Amino acid sequence: MEEKKGMILYYVQDEKKKIQMEVIGMSMSIEMKPLKPSDLNTQIGKLVGLKNITPLDWTQTEKPPAIFGMPEIIIFSGIQNKSLDEFLLSYKNVGIPPVHLKAVTTPKNINWTLYQLIKELSSERAQLEGTVRRLSEARKERE
Repeated sequence: MEEKKGMILYYVQDEKKKIQMEVIGMSMSIEMKPLKPSDLNTQIGKLVGLKNITPLDWTQTEKPPAIFGMPEIIIFSGIQNKSLDEFLLSYKNVGIPPVHLKAVTTPKNINWTLYQLIKELSSERAQLEGTVRRLSEARKERE
């Protein structure tokens, strides 16, 4: 049996997209792990199977609101850059619609809950989109 090369955790809503991602992962011997809304309060490190994760102080940890629409997300863990590039290229070449929230596990974010990671990625994406919008508007004004 071929050795697994890291893990990809993901949450997507479309069944076809899920199957396409699973096929790409299997073809590359990458373990694919679907996420569920019930994982929102679980630390990323625990989701990827790490044992020595510092338990959270739940009195200091923000929890998701009672009604939270979980966005699509892909988390890459233990995957070499070459394999990450190959996965993303295959994803694009197959024509799978993009998932806007993507992350690579880090020593910092493995201690976060899935909800905290989603919140951080969403904030970063909103800032980036705002910057792109301002640059686009500035360019139009100069024309």
